Amino acid sequence: MAQFDAVKVTGGVIALDCQSDFLADLDTRFVVPLRATKQVDLPRLTPTFDVDGERLTMITPLARSINKRDILGIVVSLSEHEYDIKAALDLLITGF
Repeated sequence: MAQFDAVKVTGGVIALDCQSDFLADLDTRFVVPLRATKQVDLPRLTPTFDVDGERLTMITPLARSINKRDILGIVVSLSEHEYDIKAALDLLITGF
């Protein structure tokens, strides 16, 4: 599991792992849920990605930490979207 992997977590949710790989020894990971949505009102805050053939939106305001044992497996890497992911997190934290 690596930063910007889309992962399946307990409960069937798909989440985006946003935690730095330098902190891999922690028991937790910082994740953002990915959900199918019909409309995106704030595309910079909630970018949309193709995940295993489905369009899923990063629900950045619902970011949280979860225990690593709740991660069931990797779905796909979204590392090619690093700029958009970091821009969404930056907007959430700094407002810019």
